[in-house]
Amino acid sequence: MIGERVRAEARTSGGTETSILLGCADVRIACAVKELLASWRYRAEAVGCGTEALERLEGDNPPGIALLDMDLTAPGGVEIAWELGRRPEPRRTWLVMMSADPSLERKRAALESGCDDFVALPPDALELKLRLRVADRVRGLLEQARKHEADVQFHATHDGLTGLWNREALLSLIFQETDRVQRMKTDLSLMLIDLDGFSRVNHEYGYEAGDGVLTGLANRFRRQLRSYDLIGRCGEDEFLLALPGCLGECALALAERIRTAVLTRPFAVGNDATTLTASFGIAVSRGRSPLVVLREAERALAEAKQAGRNCARCAECAAAHSPEELRICAPL
Repeated sequence: MIGERVRAEARTSGGTETSILLGCADVRIACAVKELLASWRYRAEAVGCGTEALERLEGDNPPGIALLDMDLTAPGGVEIAWELGRRPEPRRTWLVMMSADPSLERKRAALESGCDDFVALPPDALELKLRLRVADRVRGLLEQARKHEADVQFHATHDGLTGLWNREALLSLIFQETDRVQRMKTDLSLMLIDLDGFSRVNHEYGYEAGDGVLTGLANRFRRQLRSYDLIGRCGEDEFLLALPGCLGECALALAERIRTAVLTRPFAVGNDATTLTASFGIAVSRGRSPLVVLREAERALAEAKQAGRNCARCAECAAAHSPEELRICAPL
């Protein structure tokens, strides 16, 4: 009977790429349902015991939908649902309980386990297909909502043009890093980078070209930094870096590398090209409030501007450093 439904549904099936885990204690029904799912072009995987099903659902790449027999050998479908519900992370699989006994008590047990749907065994092909379509649609809407939430979170913490951290998010991260510095007695430096005369690019080439230069500059910055360094855009042409494990001299060495390796390379602006210079202000944390350290970096930046721009100054250094005096420390 179920085989006849398989052949009938195969002629009218739609297409989907959703993966389905089928956990069923009855081998005959499992084979027939798997054939039915394949005819609808689902990627179906069948397991015969609860342990295998739970391992698969807890793996790194769980299926989109799971059809679980409530009478699987321990753990059964209900126990699996309860176990997944105990996990702190949101469940990623749509759970459908199945039972050869569709009584009210069994349906209540399935509902209380936290599953998403219930079908009787052996399943009616049309009913199963309808429920899978509902599952696909709900899962699609949930995925859209998750992506929207991720986008909102990203735009709340990142600069919309360059993709770097924005000022508020970066300061929050710097406060966290300062707590770690205080606890671990490690080093941390803050570096302010202010582009010299960047308004010239906007005036001569237009704001769209200026945005392209800033985007390219952000990508160049990333290639100069370690994976755990922090960088954000704090103004139209100002950037802030937090450099864990870095003292003033190493920060000055990084500033010189950025000055010579990043800024002196031309940036394309329409059919033309332009180069940039920047002034750098550096201050060392020593576990102090980031706001205090940032003010010191701002004063150091002002000193670099007064010294003629296109140079770096560090608040903790007794004497001004010219580019020729900078010492290259351990690679960052």
